[in-house]
Amino acid sequence: MMFKEPHLWVKPSNILLLGSIVILFMFIPATSIYSQNGDIQLNNDISLNPNITESEKLEDLGLYSVYQSLEMEITKIMDIAHQSMNLTNSFGNFPIVNLTTDIQQQHRGIPSDQDIDKRNEAKKLLADNPSLSFIGMNFPNGDTYFSEPYYPSQANSSVANYGYREHIIGAQESSQPYLSNVITAASTGKPIAVLATPIFSDKTTNSTLVGMLALGLNFTHFNEMIKSIDNNDTRILLLDNNGTEISDSASNNNISESFDGLQSFKNAKGGELGLIMENINGRNMTISYAPIDFAQTKWILLSISHNS
Repeated sequence: MMFKEPHLWVKPSNILLLGSIVILFMFIPATSIYSQNGDIQLNNDISLNPNITESEKLEDLGLYSVYQSLEMEITKIMDIAHQSMNLTNSFGNFPIVNLTTDIQQQHRGIPSDQDIDKRNEAKKLLADNPSLSFIGMNFPNGDTYFSEPYYPSQANSSVANYGYREHIIGAQESSQPYLSNVITAASTGKPIAVLATPIFSDKTTNSTLVGMLALGLNFTHFNEMIKSIDNNDTRILLLDNNGTEISDSASNNNISESFDGLQSFKNAKGGELGLIMENINGRNMTISYAPIDFAQTKWILLSISHNS
């Protein structure tokens, strides 16, 4: 990975002459310890010039293109969520269709031929937003009202109530859109993250919570997006706030890995963006890192390249 020299800096050395002896004092950048395989390994931090803009930093880090693409997708998803909160789409008008216990047990929500208007709007949003894998509506207690696509999201779900899920609880408690970390989908068994948005009876401050909009994120789409960007033979990782893998430019499977032990991940989780050298499994790596704000949390973007 190539960087513009004016934007990178290291602290200079001090030299003390004593007779014919030269003593070299080096100011060593901040170091940290990380062990992925049980061995203690050394990391060397490289600092970015603090006087340049965030866009310039992202360019120097080789993250600008992928960062911008991800940020645009996240903005679209958040727009859908806020439209429901602002009651500007049909999801903001929560249904009155009777949902009996028998129907809930049989269909995991209302049957596929009920509340067609909302189902059709969900289908259109899914067609227009490949970053979404499903759109669902839940009652405040977590009971499913409906989910699209009906197969497999609703019909194949192993549960009818999601009140135990992190995103439902978070949206209830915060009264704001709330993004889960990586979880296992109850309908497919695959890794997924879900953004839940509370829906209120009206726009007043004392309005009643009447339901939730659930937006499932399509990891396959994010993976394809990362792979489509020229990454100069580096490995691009997108991680949740726990360090669990969402997308990986070097992977063709759906197995989630965790990278929470990396110092680069910890730095980005703390809101920093920068560059660090880390020794992972005996190999020296240069890792660029940046946080991406998403609802109440952060996704972490890493770019890993081998040192020559």
